[in-house]
Amino acid sequence: MKNVPVTPNNVRWPGGFFSSFIIQGAFLLICWLAFLPTGFAQQPWPPVFEFKTDSARITVDSTHYQVLEDLTQKLTFEQVRRSPDFRYDTPSDPKRTAHVCWVRFRVRNSLPHALDLYSLNFYASYLDLYWQDSTQRWHHQKTGDLVPENQISDRHGSKERARLFLHLKPGEQLTLYQRLETAYWHPAMSEVQPQFQTEQNRFHAFYQSTWVEKGWKLDYFDGIMIGILLLAVCYNLLIFVSIRDTVYLYFAICLLFFTLDRNQYGIQQAFLPNQPYLFKLAGNFFFTVFFFFFIQSILKFIQARLELRRLNLAITFFLIVSLGVNIIQFFIFRFPGSSPYGFQFGMEILIRVIYILTTIAVVKKIRRGSSDARFALLATLPLFSYWLFTLSTHLFGRYFGLKLSQSFRAAMPYVEGFCFAWLIISFSGALFNRYNLARKRVAQQAIEKEQLEKEREIERNRIIASQNERLEQQVKERTAQLQTSLEELKAAQNQLIQQEKLASLGELTAGIAHEIQNPLNFVNNFSDVSAELVSELEDERQKPDRDTELEQELLGDLKQNLQKISHHGRRASQIVRSMLAHSRTSAGERQPTHLNGLCDEYLRLAYHGLRAKDNTFNCELITDFDARIGLVNIVPQEMGRVLLNLFNNAFYTVQEKQKTASEPYKPVVSVQTKAGDRRIEIRVIDNGMGMPALVQEKVFQPFFTTKPTGEGTGLGLSLSYDIVTKGHNGTLTVTSQPGNGTEFVITLPVT
Repeated sequence: MKNVPVTPNNVRWPGGFFSSFIIQGAFLLICWLAFLPTGFAQQPWPPVFEFKTDSARITVDSTHYQVLEDLTQKLTFEQVRRSPDFRYDTPSDPKRTAHVCWVRFRVRNSLPHALDLYSLNFYASYLDLYWQDSTQRWHHQKTGDLVPENQISDRHGSKERARLFLHLKPGEQLTLYQRLETAYWHPAMSEVQPQFQTEQNRFHAFYQSTWVEKGWKLDYFDGIMIGILLLAVCYNLLIFVSIRDTVYLYFAICLLFFTLDRNQYGIQQAFLPNQPYLFKLAGNFFFTVFFFFFIQSILKFIQARLELRRLNLAITFFLIVSLGVNIIQFFIFRFPGSSPYGFQFGMEILIRVIYILTTIAVVKKIRRGSSDARFALLATLPLFSYWLFTLSTHLFGRYFGLKLSQSFRAAMPYVEGFCFAWLIISFSGALFNRYNLARKRVAQQAIEKEQLEKEREIERNRIIASQNERLEQQVKERTAQLQTSLEELKAAQNQLIQQEKLASLGELTAGIAHEIQNPLNFVNNFSDVSAELVSELEDERQKPDRDTELEQELLGDLKQNLQKISHHGRRASQIVRSMLAHSRTSAGERQPTHLNGLCDEYLRLAYHGLRAKDNTFNCELITDFDARIGLVNIVPQEMGRVLLNLFNNAFYTVQEKQKTASEPYKPVVSVQTKAGDRRIEIRVIDNGMGMPALVQEKVFQPFFTTKPTGEGTGLGLSLSYDIVTKGHNGTLTVTSQPGNGTEFVITLPVT
């Protein structure tokens, strides 16, 4: 059997020719379906729109453009060019939910000359225009209310926010894409119909007639009104600062935001040309802030918070609700499908309800006799009446189809402006009258206060005069008492000082007794020896053979004994005189004194006085006297007391340390004198307990002592300090370290 290849020509199909026709038709159908998506992928472009005039405002009809809704707001120009979703659409669609729409169309200049025109749209916040010229190059321009001024292209010195310039050569055709976007706080992009305006029509008709001939006047008067309002703001703020009445602060804020709300475009163009987005974003709340502070200024002006508390709370509640509705209305356009008209209508009703409640409060205050409430009613009644009328016309038009005539609707903005002007002028006059009354009241209060002060001053003077007489009598009595007390105090002070001297003398008693005993012993001994010598001399004289040499020798010894008796007698007399000089009151007269001898004498007297109390106490005495020091002009009795106090303190501290020392300790007290340039120094040094810094600060204060009760009066160092500094114009200082001893330094000037 021979193999035959399978081909369409040699295959026998069942059913003959009919079967072959069905198979071939199916094949063609599959091929057509394969190419069908290519036919649906891209809609054909609409017909080219031709410009046949250069002096008119031109609207492109819906047969010449297509619309694409960008619900994501993220489509790029390249994605839009390839998108198959462009469709024919109506120029106006209130139900459109997209905030971004793309419009594509083609235009041709059919005129024999070049054409300059503007592509315009007054509904978009952002307007982007992409076009392809005859050289197949793409161009892009951008403008819009929310585009910063420095990003808008300039045309003959003008930066348009709703127009983009195009230049078409004769017979040139352009492919155009428009991107239209509204801000999220605005409604969706409902108007998408392309419009054009020739430059000739723009500049030679509208621009020339409006801006050149009349516009400067409008700007001029707008500027004057803004200036007047801002001056009123500053004036009310100044009054608030001066009298602290918050009604002026509320009204100043009210006027400020009224100015911003009514002049948003001009203020933004003049002061914030490159921040339109932020300014217009905040502009959604300008009227709410104005309204809130306006109502608060009225309530504060008529003083409704105190007498009409419930009504005031109701007004405040509805103000807060209106603020909430305004915020919801601001965000409602972010949610597609949500209707903002209900919130807008609710906001209109809330404003009128608040006005009605405020009017009721004003009327109630008028019935209670408030003149301020009459001014408030006069100022607010036209505006309240006008807004109630607009609400009623809105309701009749919405539910009954009744509409006002075109001429009447055109006059309504002027009526509203007059009501606002009347409100501001009248309320400003009321506030000015309030300020004048307040100033007069303050002046009257000042006069009354001054009169009251004068009466009080007279009464005070009368009381003071009687009190002065009584006080003079009391002063005389008290002066006599104080004089007596002063004399008693001086006597007590002298007595206390004398007792301190006697106390120090008591400390010296034992030492003096020891010192005076030695010369007395010598006197007694030499007296006994002299008596024996006299007896021997008498015996020798009675002998028949007298020894003249022996008599002469006995007389010599007797003379020598008498000289020694005289010397030790004078020594005892000197000790007694020193004791008496120390105990009696000094006349304060200076006299030349052997300073080194004075220091040595009182050192030994103090030491022997302490040993008389405690014979177990031993201390090493070190003296270092400068031989250059001779007679010094001082008060010896006073300086002796100073030295005695210092020596007693030195011996006391070394004795206390000896009692408490845990290691072998040898008490040492030394006294040094040194002659310097125009001064003499006396240093009393011990190796005793030492003093902390706090004690050193107080050591010269009267009645301060670290000794136990009964062992010290606290006057020794205080009196010593006065004697040195006041009596001798010297200095007395102390240097000490706890545990290492103390050093007192007396410095005396040499005259």
